[in-house]
Amino acid sequence: MGKISFEWVEDRNGNRILQATKKRGNISITELQEVMREDYNLCGNVYAIVFPVHEDGGYQGWGDEENKGDVLFLYQYADWEPCPICFKDLVVDYCPHCGEKIREEQKNG
Repeated sequence: MGKISFEWVEDRNGNRILQATKKRGNISITELQEVMREDYNLCGNVYAIVFPVHEDGGYQGWGDEENKGDVLFLYQYADWEPCPICFKDLVVDYCPHCGEKIREEQKNG
């Protein structure tokens, strides 16, 4: 398991996001969670993960066997705020504290 480094950056819309980078190998979700639990500034939060998918240009030359790194972008999500990716309000049906229903279902007809 290689080392994952974190850096706060801005996306193209100016939103503050956490960039997770691993120089060699891929980042697994389990590995990411374990590393984030060790940092008290990162643990206890909820994140949405966005990852780039690069086009394979078909190049087959020297260096293809190298194990290249991985980058994930994490949008921090806070309770009662809009989705950090689509900016729509997330509807909560049940209270996260007591479990009681917050809103009634809309019935057709």
